[in-house]
Amino acid sequence: MPIASVRYDRSGHVVRLDLAGQIRGAAAVRLQLTILGVIIAEQPNELIIDLHAATTLSNSGVYALTTGYRAAIEYGTRFRVINAEHQVDRALRAAGVHDALADSDDIGALLLSLLNRASRPTQ
Repeated sequence: MPIASVRYDRSGHVVRLDLAGQIRGAAAVRLQLTILGVIIAEQPNELIIDLHAATTLSNSGVYALTTGYRAAIEYGTRFRVINAEHQVDRALRAAGVHDALADSDDIGALLLSLLNRASRPTQ
């Protein structure tokens, strides 16, 4: 599992997932289930995903994060992905979701992300 730790701040009802290692394949699926579980069961005010120690992010990892993002919006949870570096940052940018995942309160980033995805040719 790519999650290094889960931290709770009960005062502001913030949950933070610190991820480490490779986020791909089965690890990405487990991450998606963890994110959805936290959002649905805990219903935090904010969920922060810290990618500082993540080394690889595959398409399935990006999918896990964007699925969590959509669920967070539906449940009224602020969702932020922070500290993406190197390959992980490049993967988020290549998918066109970097700015949207950085702050779910930024509607402009969400709209730009959706427009970028719509303008890409399908394969």
